Amino acid sequence: MKKVVMIPLIVLLITSLGCETKQKGPSHLSVGKSKLIDSGRALEAVEHLEKAEQEEVNKVEPRVLLLIAYSHGLASGSAKIHGVEAKFKNQRAQRIAELTDTEMKNLLQVLSTKSRVQKDGLQLLVDKGPEAAALILESLSKGRYPGLHTNFTEMLVQMETAGLDMILEKLTDETTPATVKVKLVRVLAEIGDEKAIAALKSLQKAPMAPALAMEISTTLYQLGEESYKTELIEGLSHSDVDVRRAAAKAMVSISEVSPKILIEKLQDSDAQVVTALVEALAVHRDAAAVDALVNILTSELNKDAKQAAIDTLEVYGENKLARGLAKRITTLLTGGTVSNAENRLHLVQLLKREPFQKQIKAIKLIDDLDYKLYEYYQKVEKSELVKTSLKQLLDTLQ
Repeated sequence: MKKVVMIPLIVLLITSLGCETKQKGPSHLSVGKSKLIDSGRALEAVEHLEKAEQEEVNKVEPRVLLLIAYSHGLASGSAKIHGVEAKFKNQRAQRIAELTDTEMKNLLQVLSTKSRVQKDGLQLLVDKGPEAAALILESLSKGRYPGLHTNFTEMLVQMETAGLDMILEKLTDETTPATVKVKLVRVLAEIGDEKAIAALKSLQKAPMAPALAMEISTTLYQLGEESYKTELIEGLSHSDVDVRRAAAKAMVSISEVSPKILIEKLQDSDAQVVTALVEALAVHRDAAAVDALVNILTSELNKDAKQAAIDTLEVYGENKLARGLAKRITTLLTGGTVSNAENRLHLVQLLKREPFQKQIKAIKLIDDLDYKLYEYYQKVEKSELVKTSLKQLLDTLQ
């Protein structure tokens, strides 16, 4: 009777001893993931993740994390510094070739949150090619991983013709949302493959939203179909703001468009339209645009439009199309008529651009603008943000 009782006790003892030999504390997988995703320490992460790949029953996550770690180690240069570049390159190439659909989906889940390894991780899918393109297009169409959608379109452009046929197929698929089709048409424009022309013209025959039709016309023009030029210019006057946005974006690449038309359309109420037209005026230059561009700096439009105006006015300054503008901006700034501090900041940011610093220095003996700016800085300006930027300008002018 005693022997019968002893057997289960011995089994229990052996089991408890076995449990004590198991790893204590965080697993290699959790430590490796933390070092990689949270800290970007690829080499340290690899040490843990290689062990995790051996230990874990489910190999998907450790394999995905290892691939990201090899990629980040190469991209950051740490693999080369520590003499493991060849190993990392070989492992990366081999594992990209072996990537399964399940692993690619897991990779997207890992990279859905912004991190220092996100870019290098997504590059893996670009290098994977058509199989990854299919997953990206499916994810776009079904609204998966919404935080990565901008990345997805950029990745499809990087893949160039690798996903071209699949993109064209998605465009003709009735289940693909119109918003996604717009993005895909823009991708085709950036890829620039004439193979898409016939498919896009065929697509035009089907009923569609005016904005999508305009995007297709824009892309066809960019692919060499110049007959769409008139339609694009007319699109600037369309009642649908999405059509105007698409047409305005096309203006930067339109040949010989009249700057007068672009200047006139700067009165549009939509900031995106105005921003695109301002960028186009940097290409289709006309000194007559200066007044309208300056007005944007003190308008109620958003920062993007104002930043675009500063950039375009700098181009005008470099090309001698904005003579005397530094004096005009200084007078506007110091005259006390610009009540919005952010707008005053934009005026100072324009003066900080090299062409206008040169103008200030060139007329110093005739009109001491930097002294006027110093007086304004000392006695009038109340915004610390504006004063900081103005001080930087004054220091540069010394």
